Amino acid sequence: NIGVLYVFAATSLGVYGIVLGGWASNNKYSLLGGIRSSAQVISYELALGMAVIGVIIITGSLNLTDIVNFQAAHVPNILWQPLGFVLYCIAAIAEVNRAPFDLAEAEQELVAGYHIEYSSFRFAMFFMAEYINMITVSAFAATLFLGGPVGPFTIVTPWLSGLIWFTIKVVILLFMFIWIRATLPRVRYDRLMTLGWRWLLPLALLNIVATGAVVALTA
Repeated sequence: NIGVLYVFAATSLGVYGIVLGGWASNNKYSLLGGIRSSAQVISYELALGMAVIGVIIITGSLNLTDIVNFQAAHVPNILWQPLGFVLYCIAAIAEVNRAPFDLAEAEQELVAGYHIEYSSFRFAMFFMAEYINMITVSAFAATLFLGGPVGPFTIVTPWLSGLIWFTIKVVILLFMFIWIRATLPRVRYDRLMTLGWRWLLPLALLNIVATGAVVALTA
């Protein structure tokens, strides 16, 4: 019954790997990358969590199955929560340290950042974790905002149709990650923190208040 909280709790542990990896390298650039990552992830986790609260208010449940069933009975939550979806996507990019928010591994400043002293399989593990995290946040967004396995029509059999639609949605979101990385330049660190605290967080709070007011008035 607390599926949403469980996913957030599990994904928030990822910052420990980057911070401890940077500290254990005994390299000042690695340490700076780890410290940057800890500040960045903690800041954007607040906006990420608050962006999802609007969906929880509308569906009335933290259970992922209930959220998907609500969207199957009505419409995808992205139509109710467009601002929440945009805030989630921006915060998710910062959460997984992807460009333009990859300040933990800024080659021009930190000579590759937290993983500079790692090679071979250890280096591969860091980047496997980053891409697995991308898939996780994309699957979570597809479940919360895009209806999960629910599609406009059934393909072959119901269970296979759900798998196909869910995969399509996740792949589209992953394409967005790659597209943004290839398009936008890296932002400056102070601007990254300003965006998180002065813009995303107040907008997420505003979205929660507006959603709660609309639900209360229409109840």
